[in-house]
Amino acid sequence: MNTILIASLCLIWGSTWAVIKIGLGEAPPFYSAAFRFLLSMLVLGVVLWLGRRSLPRDRGILRWILIPGFFMYFGSYAAVYYAEQYIDSALAAILFGSFPFFVAIGAHFYLPGERLSWLKMLGLMVGFTGIVVILGGGVSATDSVKLWAMGIMLLSPLSSAIASVLVKRHLTREDPLAVNFLQMLFGVILLFPLAMIRENFADFHWTVKSVSAVTFLAVFGSAFAFVTYYHLLRTMEAVKLSLIAFVTPVVAACLGWLVFGERFTLATVIGTILVFAGIWIVNILAASTKSVPAWSVR
Repeated sequence: MNTILIASLCLIWGSTWAVIKIGLGEAPPFYSAAFRFLLSMLVLGVVLWLGRRSLPRDRGILRWILIPGFFMYFGSYAAVYYAEQYIDSALAAILFGSFPFFVAIGAHFYLPGERLSWLKMLGLMVGFTGIVVILGGGVSATDSVKLWAMGIMLLSPLSSAIASVLVKRHLTREDPLAVNFLQMLFGVILLFPLAMIRENFADFHWTVKSVSAVTFLAVFGSAFAFVTYYHLLRTMEAVKLSLIAFVTPVVAACLGWLVFGERFTLATVIGTILVFAGIWIVNILAASTKSVPAWSVR
């Protein structure tokens, strides 16, 4: 069952990059993200109500729900929606491929039993080299906006990794539906004021394309996907689960080519290979090799 759920997440999250790009053609970024999570939150709310499932009330638990909620549903997605205005959907997905590296670093310091080994350190170095190649290759001085957007995009995997590690450490015993509902609510509370300050609501065109994009992203890309992801976090290592980021860029690249005719530069191809190689070393080679931690953290 876990294999089926992981495959579903790969396909859904691989397609969301193109759907976000489609939606941005009709609506501003922060309003798009805010309406996505508002609808997704309502879907989860109905499921919670029908199932008579209660929300956590303990202040300590609520704190550990809202902190990763800030990073996941505000920081990460504000960065994604902003960046995809200026860069290809496939490139955004490839840059998000750095997610397992950030998870591996966070898990080393915060999750017992998921320490970094020297082999994992090598994988991190290879992967980050790939990110540097992607960022630097083919971006001239006249592409400063694109380069800035790529830098902003890297805040998304960093924020998501922080959220994932915190959820793995503090919330594995909590109901994933309730956790996601409250985190999305927090994200909506933060995203709408940001949208009101930065954007004109009249720029949100209520077309079939924009409404369909928000609906797909809310129901499948958020409500189903994140509840499934948090459920899997309860039974799997955070670093191993982050392997999803190895597959989603491939799906995103195929859809970007088919839907938008996106093309890659040589630097992007080389950088992507290095990123995938780093993920393979960190999550597959190192996992199959017994090795001592690179250093101890108490």
